[in-house]
Amino acid sequence: MPFKSHNKGIIGQSTYVTRNKDKAEGLLFDVEPFYVAATFGLLGVDICTSTGARINELMQINYTKECLESIKVNEDIKHTFNAIPKGRDKDERYFITTETMKILAKVRKMLLEHYNDVTIPSVKYGLKSRIHLFKEPKPYFFQYHKKALNDIAIGACLRFLLHGLNFETQEGKPVTVKTHLLRHAFATEAGQRHGVSTDILAIILHQRDIKITDYYSEPTQSQVTQEVSEYHDIITDYIDIDEAVLRSPEELQQEFREYKENVGVLNNVIGGVCVTNMVCPTKMACLGCQAKIPQPEKKHELEEVIELSRDMEKRFSAMNLPIEVKKTKEMRRHARTELKEIELIEQYRKEEDYDPDIQFKK
Repeated sequence: MPFKSHNKGIIGQSTYVTRNKDKAEGLLFDVEPFYVAATFGLLGVDICTSTGARINELMQINYTKECLESIKVNEDIKHTFNAIPKGRDKDERYFITTETMKILAKVRKMLLEHYNDVTIPSVKYGLKSRIHLFKEPKPYFFQYHKKALNDIAIGACLRFLLHGLNFETQEGKPVTVKTHLLRHAFATEAGQRHGVSTDILAIILHQRDIKITDYYSEPTQSQVTQEVSEYHDIITDYIDIDEAVLRSPEELQQEFREYKENVGVLNNVIGGVCVTNMVCPTKMACLGCQAKIPQPEKKHELEEVIELSRDMEKRFSAMNLPIEVKKTKEMRRHARTELKEIELIEQYRKEEDYDPDIQFKK
């Protein structure tokens, strides 16, 4: 039962629809239970993949000033929620993004409309194994029909949101997405791809034992393969040793300073913005780089790249340079992929602003 939430109104049809579905001309079903499940699923995926929070910490988020806070750090406003981690008895702080705050606002609006009230009702905490720590009812975000969602309900919402997406291991075995798996994914991404140190990562994950943090953030097999491949590329490249020896340390340091100024967080690149805060992982090959966020406003740059690649392909073909021809084709393929991503972003923005026109027939 992958989508059975055990919570009324979530991925379940009402009694009225069940009784009358055979009388309808066509397919009769409630939209609301699917919308609710997808919204809760979105909040769960977002928080787990941006904070590494556990399921019980996720369920503690509530609409009170003691839980949600905004603090000023270096002139920037940072948003947080407070929760009691596993094995602790006091609140600790979890940093969340502005995007997460927007999703929390959506969930709050959905709950207010559901209850037809100006406040979210206080309900009992949903995880039985830790209910002794949270005896007082609170206005939890993960609730519906005055019942807090438990771990089964949240898991069902995650699977419903991600249904149709096939996740497999390298051996081809299917992977069931759970909050604990997303926690591992967050730790691996932060530790291996973004270089967050183990001691800092342990604090972010609210773990006391750094050995466990090492286990959570250990590299995947595909990451190991990629690192070996990149190392092989480096050692097989031709290196001019004389030139390297002739450059002084001062010159090398100056080159490094210039390099740091030209790459990094929020720098403009072809078709988007670079968001890596590390040394460029693709050696400035920005097309197709996962550290770049495509921007719809820069769509024309990718279109120009496609036209340019066609001209370059003709020239290199005439010069009998097959390797260069292959590079231009790869350039064009990456540009087309990013254009498709931009189309998805544009569609998402339209859906964000979409206000359905609902009419009721008497």
